[in-house]
Amino acid sequence: MLPLPWQETLWESLNSSIDNGRLPHALLLSGPSGIGKMRLAKALAQHLLCQAEMTKYACGSCKGCQLMAAGNHDDISTLEPEEPGKAIKIDAVRALIDSLAKTAHQGGWKVAIIAPAEAMNKNAFNALLKNLEEPQSKTLLMLVSHRPSLLSATIRSRSQQISMPVPDAEVASRWLTEVTGDQSAVDKVLFLAGGRPLLALDYLQSDSLQERQNFEALVGSVRAGDISPLDAAQQCQKLDASQTIDWFSSYVHRLATTELVEKPIPALFSFSDKLLQARNWVDSGNNPNPQLLWEELLMDWLMVFARR
Repeated sequence: MLPLPWQETLWESLNSSIDNGRLPHALLLSGPSGIGKMRLAKALAQHLLCQAEMTKYACGSCKGCQLMAAGNHDDISTLEPEEPGKAIKIDAVRALIDSLAKTAHQGGWKVAIIAPAEAMNKNAFNALLKNLEEPQSKTLLMLVSHRPSLLSATIRSRSQQISMPVPDAEVASRWLTEVTGDQSAVDKVLFLAGGRPLLALDYLQSDSLQERQNFEALVGSVRAGDISPLDAAQQCQKLDASQTIDWFSSYVHRLATTELVEKPIPALFSFSDKLLQARNWVDSGNNPNPQLLWEELLMDWLMVFARR
């Protein structure tokens, strides 16, 4: 696996750290979802576990690379929620730490990836701290985070933080066009994805773009008074709350910067803050009642325009 084109400068820096023996025991890769943080983490893991010498990228043909490709390498562990939106719990983190403490099967590095790191609950965070405070030699823990502010300050301070921004639009568009072969669709979808190329690719290759457009049509109908907030909430509560709130935030931003740019509505900015609070609440693992969450948000949304 190779890093993405917009990650080359960062890749050179990581290679330099490896070559000079200065790679930290923990990396925190942070930035918006859909820009390739997990892709970089997996590429770096494969590079460390590659058995070829003095290569910029993993060779792809040695035993280590073949095991990685088959998903059978015992020296890499990936910890993710069992279901989207669910928490990563302490038992899973303890098992990961135990795995890191063991001798590498292939005699080299051991690597672990936690994604998204903010999905860990409080007990899981605390269990992870011991590993960060007492790291093993030739082990690398990579925390992939869409929202690093939700991680504890202690976790952040014990990891080397790498902030990964949304890539340059021209670079992202060129890559997407090469992958999909459809320039006409790329620019439109990349705009809807907020410049995030992997999210745009998902839109082009799955039903998620249609799902997002259906959601935007629904909140537009609430705004117009064509459907009640309660009825719309019935439809929204079946969706992934974190993702859908992101869609809502993007929709509000697009509305404020296009249709309403000449006639701004102050209440729209207050509503954006409410969406951010709702997203933080959902991501905190408090498991809010989806129906009540969406009823409140959509009633507030309707009031934004009722006050005009």
